Amino acid sequence: MGFPRLLALLGTLAIGVLALAPNVPHLSPGLRNWAEPGNVAAALVEGRGFSDPFAGGTGPTAWVSPLPVWIEAGVFALCGVKTAAAAGVLLFLSAAGLAGALALLLAAVAPGGRAATLGTFLAFLLYCLVLPGNPLRVLSEAWLDLLLSAALLWALVGVDRPAARAVLVGVALLAPLDNAGLAAATGLALLLLAWRGRRQPERRWLAAVALAGLGLATAGWAVRNRAALGRFIPLKSNGWFELHLANVDSADGRPRMETVLRRLPFFDVGEFARYRDLGEVRYVETFRAPALAALRADPAHFLGNVLRRLELSLVFCRREGGGAGTHYPFQPGDAARLAAAGELIPLGGRAGALWTRIDRPVGAERSLLRGLGLQEQDAVYRDWVRQRLAYDAEFRSPAAIALGVFSAGLPVLALLLTRLGGRGALPAPALWSAVLLAGLILPYVLVNNNERHQLPLFGLQAVLLGGAAPALAGRGARGKAAA
Repeated sequence: MGFPRLLALLGTLAIGVLALAPNVPHLSPGLRNWAEPGNVAAALVEGRGFSDPFAGGTGPTAWVSPLPVWIEAGVFALCGVKTAAAAGVLLFLSAAGLAGALALLLAAVAPGGRAATLGTFLAFLLYCLVLPGNPLRVLSEAWLDLLLSAALLWALVGVDRPAARAVLVGVALLAPLDNAGLAAATGLALLLLAWRGRRQPERRWLAAVALAGLGLATAGWAVRNRAALGRFIPLKSNGWFELHLANVDSADGRPRMETVLRRLPFFDVGEFARYRDLGEVRYVETFRAPALAALRADPAHFLGNVLRRLELSLVFCRREGGGAGTHYPFQPGDAARLAAAGELIPLGGRAGALWTRIDRPVGAERSLLRGLGLQEQDAVYRDWVRQRLAYDAEFRSPAAIALGVFSAGLPVLALLLTRLGGRGALPAPALWSAVLLAGLILPYVLVNNNERHQLPLFGLQAVLLGGAAPALAGRGARGKAAA
């Protein structure tokens, strides 16, 4: 058994343990935040078609990408809608998808030697272990993004093999049905492949066929949307909503938790009523004019938002949104005053409420609470302070800062070190990883980017981290020889 295959087997075992140990004791229908894809999958299985992303019988939708929904719907058809059994199967798919992604990445970097392979292996498992919201902690669709991007990298690195060419065309067909970032990454990679192979007819034809598949899948989904929603929508319908949320509702281009909760129909009753009454297309269209007006009025601010989102992806990934849950059961009058002041968002039932400005300076928050005439002012303030301390420990500690760099800036630094430490052009895995990362973040940097969009990048980032070791080792050896 070769070294990459041995690591792939060990990685499969490790991922299985990491997935099952924390989750199996708690498997239940509530383990997963089924969210919009889960609601649409339920609608498909229950005979309502691709519809109802926020439940409530709101009709046809293109709010979410179809491929993850189809997979989830298949699981629901076998195991029941949003059941514990369905959660268990999706957990298994997440672990299997991550193990498959790791195996493909190791095969792609193997020609670079054991150091690159081992570095990629360790970085991938570390990302699985430490990243908040990763597919081993919370069931999500990120495993599918990671698997497809790893398959794409493997195919690009070994593009002259027949199996790799078949995988490349297959991923091109699936990419636009998975998410916009993967569609952009696939298109960008295929254009570069065509350019680099402009003197090789076989590669030109391969790139052309794969691009045709990418276009065909995009067009097919757009035709479905024209039939169901009355408009050609090539990927997702909520672009104007996302643009408004991140560039009008949010001051710095990175929506805070309170902004999302007050705007997204999934959480806000008023917004849900507007969405239901207008229908999806007309609802999203209401965000177009104010978003464009804001961009025209201050294009420099929009450019600043884009740069801030780029910094989130390439320098430091901020993993907080300024909110925190309450623990103390507030008196109804106090809760109403806090909500009216914008300090609290009631979540209903046992969910309690959310402090919206947990990162406000302590003195300013104390003064504000004193002015509200609360019945239990000291108890309310103690709850805020308790949540503030927990917030600082989670998001502002040295470990949190290191995690923000590890999931954004460190892979970029590794890419630069690989280029400086190596001879000539970048190794193929590093080059294609950089191209795919650029495509994956491009739509979100331009519109709305947050830590959720950063999560599917970690497979490619692991390749960049693994690839830096042999380049630096080679440079050190050449330095010693020259001395």
